Parts: sequence; structure tokens; C-alpha cells
Amino acid sequence: MSRLARAAFLGAAALVALTGLGYGWTRYFGARLTEFGPEAHPWQAPLQHAHVLAGPAAVFMLGWMVAAHGLPAYRAGGRTGRRSGILLGLGGGALALSGSLVQVAVEPRVRTVLGWIHGGLALAALAGGAAHLLVARRLRPGA
Repeated sequence: MSRLARAAFLGAAALVALTGLGYGWTRYFGARLTEFGPEAHPWQAPLQHAHVLAGPAAVFMLGWMVAAHGLPAYRAGGRTGRRSGILLGLGGGALALSGSLVQVAVEPRVRTVLGWIHGGLALAALAGGAAHLLVARRLRPGA
């Protein structure tokens, strides 16, 4: 896998993760109480828009990463990080699907459930991605 592919993937993943975490924080913890009732945080909408726009880049990079890194590693066999990589690839697909569905869901309860599923998958993907990178670093010669 080239350094460009790795840097592009990590950049897209960081962008979508940071905008998603920021949006989640502003949505669930950033509301302000005004004299007219609760008001959304001023950064909530811009972070949501940035997250939605960063999503396709992350999905594209996930596909590139699976083709350039995941499938060759899977076919080679024997590497310790294979299981976490497979889970990350499948989880990334589920994350992309839930992110698309939450945008088009009309029923508020369905949208809420999809939002929680998407958020849970995202937190699991962040933890799994960090673990995958740590395993890869430990296995890398000279690290």
C-alpha cells in the first residue's frame, strides 16, 4: 500500500470522525437554554453538513483501502491484524449504510434509532481502527 493511499485514508477517516464527534457533541450536549426554550448549538448545522460531505470521501477511501490493503492481506493469510481488518471493513460498510439511511428516514423514531446505530458503529469503528493501527505498528519490522 502506498504512503499516499494510507495518508488519504487516514485523512478522510480523521475528517469524518472529527466532524461526526463534533456534531454528536453539539447535538446531544451543546444545546443552550434561552428565554424561548432550548436552542441548538451554533456549530451543530455546520458540523452536520461537513460530516455529510466528508462521508463519501471516507467511503471512497474505505473501498480503496480494502482493494489495496485488505484483500491482499487477507489473501496472504497468517497476519495477526486480519480479524480486526475484516471487522473494520464490514463495519465500515454498515457505517456507510446507516449514515445513508439516517439521512433519508422520514419517520422520526426510525431516524432516531438509525442515528444511535450509526453513532454506536462509529464509536466501535474508532476503537477498532485504533486497535488495528496499534497491532500493525507492533508487527511492523523496526517499530
